[in-house]
Amino acid sequence: MVSSILPPAYTATQEQNTEYLRQILPLMVKHKISIDPINFALFYDYVSGRNIALNAELDELLMAQTDFSAELSLELFRKYICNASVNSLEKINQSLMQLIDKTSEDIVTTEEKATEASIHFQNQSRKLENNQGIHEIKMILAELIVETKELAESSLVFQAKLNNSKKEIELLHKELAQVRKTATTDGLTGLLNRRAFDQMLLEQIENQKKSAGELCLLILDLDHFKRINDSFGHRVGDNVLRYTAKLMQQHIAENHYAARYGGEELAVIMPDTSLTKAMKIAEKIRNALAQYPLKQKDNPELIGKVTLSVGVSALKASDTHESLIDRADRALYLAKNNGRNQVMVESRI
Repeated sequence: MVSSILPPAYTATQEQNTEYLRQILPLMVKHKISIDPINFALFYDYVSGRNIALNAELDELLMAQTDFSAELSLELFRKYICNASVNSLEKINQSLMQLIDKTSEDIVTTEEKATEASIHFQNQSRKLENNQGIHEIKMILAELIVETKELAESSLVFQAKLNNSKKEIELLHKELAQVRKTATTDGLTGLLNRRAFDQMLLEQIENQKKSAGELCLLILDLDHFKRINDSFGHRVGDNVLRYTAKLMQQHIAENHYAARYGGEELAVIMPDTSLTKAMKIAEKIRNALAQYPLKQKDNPELIGKVTLSVGVSALKASDTHESLIDRADRALYLAKNNGRNQVMVESRI
């Protein structure tokens, strides 16, 4: 799970949270870890299994009996849960504020010069109206020419500063877009992270209900993924997840949204997609992964056949975000219980 600028979204039921609590406190006490909000958040993600990268690092730290200092806890929190992009965002914010202040100063300075020139022009205009002699008229005109040139030069300087400010704003816009992408992307797979998935699903449910359109949801789970990690290590497990994510993106439509749902679970939000079409796409993904045994790039040892179980649900008029996920989840577990490596639709529940 990639860290986000905003706090992560949690959708566990009350029963699940109660079970997590039963596991968290004894675990923290056993390893003499201070029970504070930061540490609690870390071990909540740990026992829920929603953050595989965090779990891998915590396993190493716990095995090494590392002292959980406040600095270490905060570093883990920022790295895996929240705030990883805050430094970047703060830097952009400071640059933007400095740019606004500088541009405001330039505008004020230019306005002051323009006001002074305007007053001077008015005074000189009054003198011209008073039937002055030719010599005095020439002097007034000469002064006006000088004033006009100075004002024109100030305008050119101001325009150049505005052009520079525009370039700086465009650069900040690109940096901000990158930070926003980081905040919504899973660092391992490049798919939407869980928070972005929840937000996108809510948005698409609302859109489809307004337009009376069709919407389907896939939840995919790698079969026996723990066995892969235990046999080949987390690095190979990570590579299998990346490979599966790329495979998913090859088979889904352009208007679909692929996400890492948590751990080895992936998901696809499918707007404007019938249940029949969603099942066909799910079957293509499942078959593409199961078709050939996987091998390691830098090791002759085969990983072997890796398979997926998939649950599919379709939006109903009465659906909420939770109920749509729940039906896909239950279809997934039915696929698991029926032998794995298969696609199960909610109508079978």
